[in-house]
Amino acid sequence: MRRTGSTRLLSAALLLALPALSACSACPAASAELTAHPDYSSPESAGRSFFAALGCDDARAEHGAMGESLKQRHGATLDAWILARPGVREELGSAVRHAHRLAPAREEILESGVLVWWSAAGAERVGLLFQAQHFLELELAGGRRVGFSLDRAPGDWLQLTGKQIELTFRDEDPVLRGVDPASVTRITLATEWKIADWLMPEAAEGGS
Repeated sequence: MRRTGSTRLLSAALLLALPALSACSACPAASAELTAHPDYSSPESAGRSFFAALGCDDARAEHGAMGESLKQRHGATLDAWILARPGVREELGSAVRHAHRLAPAREEILESGVLVWWSAAGAERVGLLFQAQHFLELELAGGRRVGFSLDRAPGDWLQLTGKQIELTFRDEDPVLRGVDPASVTRITLATEWKIADWLMPEAAEGGS
């Protein structure tokens, strides 16, 4: 009888573990790595990062790949996105099923950003519209970090004086207000590409 009880407990434990095992098998190691360490340095790499998160069912990483306007459309916060994402996943349709196999097929340069169409199994599945977002991050003494969104590209904030590169701000720019320059230990000035919208192939054909 003791052995029977132990067997039943073991079976119950295995049944509880099955969903977790299924989730792990559905997220390839390369996608898991890209989800944990996304790359937003170009529209293509940003798209790959988003689809890795989509295929691994990682709401936080999906949210991180979205631009501010797209976040606002879905409630802005991560909690709001978690509530909205079932409907979005249904809207994206086959792009979700093929998330780990999607590859960039063609690119369009638009006034509103860069539109990249993604295909799998010989068909275009979804288009992602990317917009550049510029930011400055300061690491201060003690490890504290302060981040700012910028309205201009990184190069617009730099000035070459002789052999020295200076980071300059206009007097009216509030970016460094309240920050002691002497406490800055590291400066990151960069551009990231984030998703501003998605477009299904059928919608694109209907609008043409």
